[in-house]
Amino acid sequence: MSSSDNSSSNEETPSTDEVATETRTQTENPRTGTDTETETETETETETETETEEQPEISGWPMFQSDQANSGITAESGPSGGVSEYWAFQTGEDIHSSPAVVDGTVYVGSNDESVYALNAATGEKQWEYSTDSSVESSPAVVAGTVYIGSNDTTVYALDAATGKEEWSFSTGGPVQTDPVVSEGTVYIGSDDANLYAIDAATGDQQWAFHTDGDITASPAVYDGRVFFGSLDYHLYAVDAATGDQQWSVEAESYIRSAPAVADNTVYFGEGGGIVYAIAVDTGEQQWSFDTGGPVWGSPAVTEDSVYIGSYHSSTTRNVYAIRGDSGDQRWDKPLNSPIPVSPAVIDGTVYLGTVRGNLHALETYTGDREWDFQLGSRIHSSPAVADKRIYLGSGDTLYALTEQEQ
Repeated sequence: MSSSDNSSSNEETPSTDEVATETRTQTENPRTGTDTETETETETETETETETEEQPEISGWPMFQSDQANSGITAESGPSGGVSEYWAFQTGEDIHSSPAVVDGTVYVGSNDESVYALNAATGEKQWEYSTDSSVESSPAVVAGTVYIGSNDTTVYALDAATGKEEWSFSTGGPVQTDPVVSEGTVYIGSDDANLYAIDAATGDQQWAFHTDGDITASPAVYDGRVFFGSLDYHLYAVDAATGDQQWSVEAESYIRSAPAVADNTVYFGEGGGIVYAIAVDTGEQQWSFDTGGPVWGSPAVTEDSVYIGSYHSSTTRNVYAIRGDSGDQRWDKPLNSPIPVSPAVIDGTVYLGTVRGNLHALETYTGDREWDFQLGSRIHSSPAVADKRIYLGSGDTLYALTEQEQ
């Protein structure tokens, strides 16, 4: 890995042949920032607190990975013991969006081109907003507004209570990334290779930062900086107010993993399987860890550990616990199915889904299985945890899972 103060390009094209269970077809080189990715899937495998410096003043799970730093943790309580289905809501297509939970409502996008608001207690639909393409972006819900992207190249701001559009913002490509809202600004990336800063109240552009590849993963905001990866193999740090680049580091492969930030360190994975720890202020590498398979999900970061899964064909379908200070492995646990999503860590438990449709609960200190729950369809949605319930998408259905009655 190299570090620089200016963005740079890399002529190598991200490889996808390591991913055995998904075949991705792209119309152009991912580095151009203009490709549209389609996906067909063939099942081949067999089943064998930390506090960030900026937190939304809101309870629940208001955005992807819980907060502006993508920590994947929360002060909310998760279910104790096993879980059972509380309710299920079926959409028209698969759900790749990760839900947000705020004030008794669950918000999620679907590939059926809609954004949904559901009653968290009953699963009853409160409203539905239709876009012009699939919604893989995850919602961020702040101050009564839902912010979300769509593959129709648009970022939407919707009234959280009614679903009425407040404003929309057009980009030059599909918007798969998850927005982060901080200090009145929405930060979101696009397949047009730009990261945008948008006024949360008006939808006006504040600035845009251009890279040499699509931006497909959520940014993180921490201590006045925005951190984000690109398919151009670089992780960037830019000033949150101006968009001026502060530093960039070059990884060995494309970056689809959203960074997580804690204790002045940025943690992220890349397509070659390496997890990096980078100093917030300087961009200097503190350590790296090789998972052996592509890393697509964001890490979850606690006071002493980094938890992350690997997406591979047969040998490294593992979730790892890594020491945050040294990069040494604490434990790893094979889950026998690729892991395309991000973990959530609550009350000493790691919750993590797999392509095969299993939700796993692992003990944080040992990695021992606490329970598994079979949802039945592929999971491309990271879990949200609030009010002792777990919310996530599997196939075309959003599930609410609750504590199993004894």
